[in-house]
Amino acid sequence: MTRTLGYVKATHAAPTAAVTLVITLLAWSLGWRGLALVGVLFAVLIGQFSVGWSNDAFDAPFDARSGRTDKPTVVDGISARHLWIAACCALVISSALSWIVAGVVGGSFHVFALGMAWLYNTVLSRTWWSWLPYALAFGAVPAFLSYGLNGQPPQLWLPVSFAIVGVSAHIANALPDVDSDSKAGVKGFVISLGVVRATRLCWLLLIIGTLVLAWESASSSLWYPAVLVASILVAGLYARLSGSRTSTFTAILVCVVVELVVLLASAAA
Repeated sequence: MTRTLGYVKATHAAPTAAVTLVITLLAWSLGWRGLALVGVLFAVLIGQFSVGWSNDAFDAPFDARSGRTDKPTVVDGISARHLWIAACCALVISSALSWIVAGVVGGSFHVFALGMAWLYNTVLSRTWWSWLPYALAFGAVPAFLSYGLNGQPPQLWLPVSFAIVGVSAHIANALPDVDSDSKAGVKGFVISLGVVRATRLCWLLLIIGTLVLAWESASSSLWYPAVLVASILVAGLYARLSGSRTSTFTAILVCVVVELVVLLASAAA
């Protein structure tokens, strides 16, 4: 049971669930239904399993040096080799599902996004360029769903806003680990910027991405941009008052959920 929970933990369950939910609901808002929508859900979910497992497998030596007691390779007796095997199997299954449900063109955009996630895990996560795979992977998601649904490209604002918010989420996710990464000798984008500048950039990008969505949703109802602006203000106030780096990630995650609700509502209007 401990090993099973360790594998679940290594999927990075919260981000995996969030990404899967966001993409599945976006697919629904674009018109995916029935078995095709279920196929999208499982393609994304299993793909995120591969991303989480490969991340913990590659990070195993660093986590051991840092004494990361929250990592299954440190405390749950799961070897990096077994995680690599699980990650590769999940990648193959997810890629196959992506091509089955979204066709060659649409499916290839999701496979590309997974490739960018793996590139981040294995090459770029400890470099100044760690933000780039996030921008490219999240930016590819609307094309995966749009081409897969009807063979048409997505509206330009969708990949732009997804890419911007994706980089913001990357920075927010990295902030709580700055101290442990520094002890392990990691020199990533966030550490290079410093906590203060990285936090400011994180919020700036989120605001830009939100404004793009606010502009697009205003044609459906002026309530949508009002809700988006309010969510940014409340999230920023919460992060400021709590004073912890983890709160920044939590606040941004809530903002992303609000943006998704607005996106769905405006698409249905």
